[in-house]
Amino acid sequence: MTEVRPSAAAWPWEPKVTAETHREIEDYATRYPALLDEMRTDVEELLDTGSMAAAQELAAATGEHFNHNEPPLFFTGDLDASFVLVHLNPKQRDVTSNEPANALPFESFEEYFDICRHSGARMYGPDSSRTHRSQFDRKQIRFLEPFGVSDFVEEKGKEDRFTNLQRVFDKLQLELIPYGSDAFSARGLTEDLLEPHYDRLMSVITARPRDYIIFCGAVFERVMKPNITQWHHFHLTKADGSQTKGESRFANLRLPYGGEEIEAGLAPSWAQHGIPMSGYAEAVRDCYYEA
Repeated sequence: MTEVRPSAAAWPWEPKVTAETHREIEDYATRYPALLDEMRTDVEELLDTGSMAAAQELAAATGEHFNHNEPPLFFTGDLDASFVLVHLNPKQRDVTSNEPANALPFESFEEYFDICRHSGARMYGPDSSRTHRSQFDRKQIRFLEPFGVSDFVEEKGKEDRFTNLQRVFDKLQLELIPYGSDAFSARGLTEDLLEPHYDRLMSVITARPRDYIIFCGAVFERVMKPNITQWHHFHLTKADGSQTKGESRFANLRLPYGGEEIEAGLAPSWAQHGIPMSGYAEAVRDCYYEA
């Protein structure tokens, strides 16, 4: 799961819809029509009624909690990025009230899209309040840096730190399930329930060439088990030069879609507490194309 983001009433940035926003939406819609159509349906329903039927139906079918009255999260970053991280669903505090959403941080689909597309600039850019703090995003810097997919700078001061935090969002982050929850197990996700979400996800991934597609977290092990082609087990070196006691793991995947098989990776140790993240990223990078 991705980190806890603020509730709808407390998101720390303002959407800025411009002519460029509309051009971006039109351009992305040519490559990602299923994604944008589903996003628009959920967001406009949330704006109109304060709730999303799709989230309620999924909760009922799986026995898991999903927030139906908080903003969904389908993606953040650049949909055309060459590096893709996939999480199961956005981590949000469970909203147990069935009251309709109020005080949403957007008033239109276009404003919602702007938040998702430009989250880095909204939270960490020069025009942001720069009050947002996120250990999750710092962790992402350590993971992404060994892949060379973002132009991170040497951090010599505050400006460099915010530059790197903003550039974390140069990659594409996708959520398999767009509805948030505080905790979630994949036990209730049958193949039939997963199919539309998997199809949406893969329609995005395969729309452009990607260098890396990595599914983050052990929760994907059960979901992706039939698609694992090779496991890698390794010990990592800690900052003091000693090796970790526990093993870290990575698996190569071949994912069926559209009559083809797409190479990807499963990083179950992503959320492991205290893992030397840069070392883990280097191991994942080195194993990614071994199949």
